[in-house]
Amino acid sequence: MAWVRLDDPFPTHRKVRHLSDQAFRLYVSALCWCNANLSDGQIPERELKFVSDVRAPKRYASELVSVGLWEETDSGWCVHDYLEYQPSAEKIREGREAKRARQERWLEGKRDRTRSRGDASQDVSGDVSEDAAPIPSQSHSQNNFSSQSSIPPYPARERDDNQTDGQDFSAVDAMVKRELAALAAHPITDQQAAHIRDHILSRARSTVKNPARYVQRALRANPHEHLPKPEPLPGAHRGVGRMCPTHPYMEEPCRACAADRLAAD
Repeated sequence: MAWVRLDDPFPTHRKVRHLSDQAFRLYVSALCWCNANLSDGQIPERELKFVSDVRAPKRYASELVSVGLWEETDSGWCVHDYLEYQPSAEKIREGREAKRARQERWLEGKRDRTRSRGDASQDVSGDVSEDAAPIPSQSHSQNNFSSQSSIPPYPARERDDNQTDGQDFSAVDAMVKRELAALAAHPITDQQAAHIRDHILSRARSTVKNPARYVQRALRANPHEHLPKPEPLPGAHRGVGRMCPTHPYMEEPCRACAADRLAAD
């Protein structure tokens, strides 16, 4: 998009200061019309009525000519020194062509990146299916997520839980702990937070540009789905280590129900 250029002291210029309001409006409207129509400041007489909606535009055109802002031509008028202050039609066309070329290069680059990701995904899938190591058997400590959760037990990690494909998710994992701290029966471990984060991101249908915001929204939408299940206490028996029927994410008796009973007594 091209822009009309007017310097700050334009309204107080000696040629402009004594113009009538209608002539001032016609002049500014003419600058916009010439720029939009790439006329290089030329205003044909037959087009004058389309330049501005002022009444009797020829009268105010004559006023502009009298102060030297417009000049009369064989076909109508031209804006005085238009090309000294406004871009020429040729320059505007060159700018538009350059912008179009930049957009084409950007779109082509985007298509190339999309194709490259698709090829890489196919190669990785083939390598994983042939060379993937067997999943270790699930131990008791691996089955520590709630039965209401859709998160599967996870194998022990040999890499940093906060690092995935070179990305540092330590801030995201810390946010997971904060979001679920009030609901969890026990403090959430780093490994549990990393697994919750991985599970939420793995369900995304497209590339997640802001993992922290995406994970936070998922946790707030359904926090109980992602709560870890506390491990049963050693030597637990009936009445100990069971989950509260009112608050199934807390051990019985939970603090909330205990407080209610004390208040009732």
